[in-house]
Amino acid sequence: MIWPVFPVFNRNVDWFIRSVGHSHFKFRLVFNSIMRMKKHIKIFHRIVTVAALISSLLLPTSCSEWLDVKPSTQTSEREQFSSEQGFINALIGAYQRMASSVSYGKELSYGMIDVFAQVYENKSSETDGYGIMARYNFLAAPNQTLISSIWQHQYNIIAQANYILKNVDEQRHILHEHNYEIIKGEALAIRALVHFDLLRLFAPALAGLDQVDQPTIPYMTDFTISPKKAASFQSVIDAIVRDLVEAEALLVVNPEIDQIQDNEGSISLDVFGMYRQNRLNYWAVKGLLARVHLYGGNNAQALKYAKEVIGSDKFAFVNALTYSTEPNSTKSNTIFSNEHIFSIYKSDLKNLSDDLFKTEVERPESLDLFTSVEKLKLYYEEGAGSNSDDTRGIGIGKRWNEFSESVVYSTKYYVGVNINNVNQKLVPVLRLPEMYYIATEASGTIEEALAFLNVVRNARLISVLTTDIITTAEQLENELFKEYRKEFYAEGQLWYYYKRKNYLNLENSVGGVMNNEKYVLPKPNDEIEFGLN
Repeated sequence: MIWPVFPVFNRNVDWFIRSVGHSHFKFRLVFNSIMRMKKHIKIFHRIVTVAALISSLLLPTSCSEWLDVKPSTQTSEREQFSSEQGFINALIGAYQRMASSVSYGKELSYGMIDVFAQVYENKSSETDGYGIMARYNFLAAPNQTLISSIWQHQYNIIAQANYILKNVDEQRHILHEHNYEIIKGEALAIRALVHFDLLRLFAPALAGLDQVDQPTIPYMTDFTISPKKAASFQSVIDAIVRDLVEAEALLVVNPEIDQIQDNEGSISLDVFGMYRQNRLNYWAVKGLLARVHLYGGNNAQALKYAKEVIGSDKFAFVNALTYSTEPNSTKSNTIFSNEHIFSIYKSDLKNLSDDLFKTEVERPESLDLFTSVEKLKLYYEEGAGSNSDDTRGIGIGKRWNEFSESVVYSTKYYVGVNINNVNQKLVPVLRLPEMYYIATEASGTIEEALAFLNVVRNARLISVLTTDIITTAEQLENELFKEYRKEFYAEGQLWYYYKRKNYLNLENSVGGVMNNEKYVLPKPNDEIEFGLN
């Protein structure tokens, strides 16, 4: 059996990055001082603060063996991209950074983002942990540190994508068959995705803009340490769309999805072609275009791309009658991996899950991410007839670990003693149900919208909605909201739904009435100091 390819970054390099501060802009001062000293410095030492150094690659051999290859940390840019493997190392390295706990491996999925959405009950403390975050106290020291780290880390990922894009055209001749299109297409998609989520975090949504031309975030397209001015909301959306459309045109050379099937591993004979669901594949790019267009207010394009993903027949809903939640089985699939259009492989997910979603101790801690039976009954409409059969709801054989009425943990990310269950090391970033929800919202009529929404409800074993029940746009939106709340618990998407819709009051909130001061994360002070408007 073959397992995914994932690199490990050199710890000394990461230490050096941290030692020069949180800002890649701040490093410009260090860089200029070094240059004035007229010393010969390798290219990676000049650009280390934007995380372009790839120090090792793990090549898959079997379920239990990995070959750890560690190139010199003094590798020059010319040497890095003198071979196809150098490009592959750099690309997979970007995905590795996306799996970091300050990125999609935790905070930008089931961690901070869902704390913002108030889905957890760990909010008793007003002085530490996620309790401060749930109150949107962004000026508290721990929150400032975390937010600054997220900003820096995400722009480091972008820098690495730009590093690849800077070299890939010139070195196209060394890339075999369609690897040029795949490498360039995925690098563009990474750049677009990460910019998009920075926009969703650090700028107002369309409904919250004071002025259409107000600055939001910088869109970085060059491999540089120089500051760049923040662009308007629409300018950033346009740049994201341009990158994704170009990626779409490139990645069409490989529209197949080499996905995990019942935890049986990859079917590809090409190592680089394995596990397309864990990479920004052709269909993931289309799915992102649907998400971006909806966020930018272009419903027609959102509907177009959502329907293309739906119509691809590359993804299917989990079989609600046969899927397993037995935690120690290799067949366990509480994360519904076959629905993933794009997900992150998180090798150390067990450690985080054991800390945050307790499986063996009953007493919750301040940083635990738990809910209550009362809230789950509300979310999954336990008293609403056939809705009690909801595959996502509480009960025997479903996806919750109930210690008491007030302490219930999600088992989506539980990794049992069977460490070979690759399904349970995945963090979803884009899933099939969202395509149906986007199509629902972007449809022109209630009848058309319900046709999409009912596909998900059928798959989750709950009753369909008819035009006799749903007669107004407001009723439809309320049902769609409830589906987002059911579907994306501990996945981070509910917060962005709230923000895009400009909800003033969030359920179960301790944060008060919402506004831009709570919906928009503050940019790190040192970024503003070093040139960001």
